[in-house]
Amino acid sequence: MIQEIHSFKQEIDTIPVPHDKLDAIITKTVQEAGAGKRTKILRKIGYTAGAAAVACGLLLGSAALSPAMASIVSQIPVIGSVFSQIGDSGLKNVSEHGLTSAVGMTKVSGGDSLTINEVFYDGTRLSIGYSLETEKPMGEEYIIMRNEFTVNGTPANFSTGGNLTEVTPTYHTGILEVDSPAALPDRFELGLTLSTEDRQKKWNFAIPVTKQSGTKLIAIGHKQKSGGVELTVSDLVIGPAGMRLTYSAVSEEQDSVDYITVGATDESGHRLDYNFGGTSSQFRDGKYYSTGTELYDPLPAGTQTLTFTPHHASGKIKFDSFTVTLP
Repeated sequence: MIQEIHSFKQEIDTIPVPHDKLDAIITKTVQEAGAGKRTKILRKIGYTAGAAAVACGLLLGSAALSPAMASIVSQIPVIGSVFSQIGDSGLKNVSEHGLTSAVGMTKVSGGDSLTINEVFYDGTRLSIGYSLETEKPMGEEYIIMRNEFTVNGTPANFSTGGNLTEVTPTYHTGILEVDSPAALPDRFELGLTLSTEDRQKKWNFAIPVTKQSGTKLIAIGHKQKSGGVELTVSDLVIGPAGMRLTYSAVSEEQDSVDYITVGATDESGHRLDYNFGGTSSQFRDGKYYSTGTELYDPLPAGTQTLTFTPHHASGKIKFDSFTVTLP
């Protein structure tokens, strides 16, 4: 086997390389990628392990021949982390600092392979990175995947969101955001069933999850009333993957409690971007009770105060802004 690899390398080394043309092509490709053509860059990630190994060998061999190719190789990110490739700033941050847990579980349904690549949980968010490879180009039934959850074998009802990115027509990567309650244990087995919209394909997983440390809980307890709505902003959890705000509302009208969002700005006026959030409501004793969360980008370094502004989608219910001083 070693002799075969050596012979293959000798054959590769004898291939004439037009350095000037190669450098011109590479330079043009880098300029196009810098213009925001993200899909072209992502397509290069969708190789099988064997093809990736050969590709890396060819890249390293070519890097010794071309300074431009050497520059390209030095900028290639670590292959395998969905969070670092398509995640938001918080997921990229924890991925770069090695805080995510690699999973690497693959299940096959009807010839289609789904892999859970990694998971991150720290009390601010529960995020799952996955990749899907299909025999045929994916249709609409793959775009919105159905999901079911258990926690240590007990059914759990979670709100979910996320994104799906096409690498090739038959290979996509995605992130599943789970709006999980803060009461989850520090260690648990997350049962996850994903299925296509038409339920023709189904994948079942049992994912071990360990809570990462380093989060900070800040009690807020802010209350105000407006337009028949009693709003309570209870607490804030800050971590390296983002900032999670929890609030609740009570009203006799369901629409009054279901369409509330809360914006956040720091002392310099910088508005923190939303990553995920939402509300759920229940009716009892003649009133609607809702709970909601907002997940924001990680805090800028040195932030001392945050101003929160609740907002209702109708624009008819007006809330007052309030400021929280961080410890």
